[in-house]
Amino acid sequence: MNIVWFNGPSQEKLINTLPPQECEIGCNYIQTRRPVHYVCAYDRPVVDSIQIDPSIGYYTIPENAHLPHWKPIMDPLTAGINSGLLAVILATQLSISPIYIIGCDWGLSEASVFIYDRVSLRKYTNSMKRVLNKLANKNPIYVINDHLPDVDVPVITTLDFLTNTYK
Repeated sequence: MNIVWFNGPSQEKLINTLPPQECEIGCNYIQTRRPVHYVCAYDRPVVDSIQIDPSIGYYTIPENAHLPHWKPIMDPLTAGINSGLLAVILATQLSISPIYIIGCDWGLSEASVFIYDRVSLRKYTNSMKRVLNKLANKNPIYVINDHLPDVDVPVITTLDFLTNTYK
């Protein structure tokens, strides 16, 4: 199974209980909470502050990729998005399918599990919703959440995800 970890509080239900998966991509400081294969960060201050672990692949937007250990994600959709969507783009580029997003709380909460200075408190914009929809048109993408975040992709409850995915 292939997981993309966003920073929303809803990730708390699975962050410590979900067994390690085939491929896990997280954003920002995810490696401080869970072992992952890849980390994506959009904002330069975050990229600058992440402690590099040589066993993890690090990806960012081209403007930040000149820093050691960081590789660029080359895709026109990266303009004006966030770290979570950057992780979804990476998953699509790695041909990972289906993609399960955990911690996407768009429209439900502006909170993040990490304390850091963000450029904006808003977790997403309508433009970001359109990017997620474009990605979902070519890749099966599901959001795992017990509520209904503001997304136009299928939402699966935590129980349904755990029950139906591991059969």
